Amino acid sequence: MSDLIAEVENVRQSARMSQAEVAHQMGVSQGQYSKVVANRVPLAPKMAAKMKAWLEQNESTAVSIDREILKKCIELMHLLRTRVEAAEETDKKSD
Repeated sequence: MSDLIAEVENVRQSARMSQAEVAHQMGVSQGQYSKVVANRVPLAPKMAAKMKAWLEQNESTAVSIDREILKKCIELMHLLRTRVEAAEETDKKSD
C-alpha cells in the first residue's frame, strides 16, 4: 500500500469514518475507494489528488484525535502506576 493510501486509511480509521463517508467526501464511489485501498486497482493520479485534498481537509481532526488518545494513555499509565505502588505497599506490609 502506498504511503498516501496508508495515511488516508490511518486518518479515516482514527476519525472512525466509514469508507463510504470518505469516498463520498472525495466524490468517488465506495467501491472505487475500496478497490484502491485494497490494491486491486492502481492508484490513478486523479484519485491520488483527491486523496491528498481530503487529507489536507482532515488531518487536523486526526491530530486532535491522536492528542486525545495520547492524553488518555498518559492518564491510564498514571492510574496503573498508582495501583502498582499501592499493591507493592500492601505486599511489604504483609511480609
